[in-house]
Amino acid sequence: MKKMISLALCLGLALALSAGCKKKEEAPAPAAETTTTTTPAAPAQAPMSSAKAPAAPSTTTTTTTPAPAEKK
Repeated sequence: MKKMISLALCLGLALALSAGCKKKEEAPAPAAETTTTTTPAAPAQAPMSSAKAPAAPSTTTTTTTPAPAEKK
């Protein structure tokens, strides 16, 4: 019984995966006498969060060279 259930599940999964890989058919070309309409552009999306990110710290770097060691 378990083998039949697992076989059915495997076949169902294989069928679902193969159906997703089907090549899409292109739509037939429209007739030459059709009118075309333009759709307005979508408005710009606002950010999802109202929280502002903190400002990045300035990247000023200073390097110092160590003093030479004294010999005894």
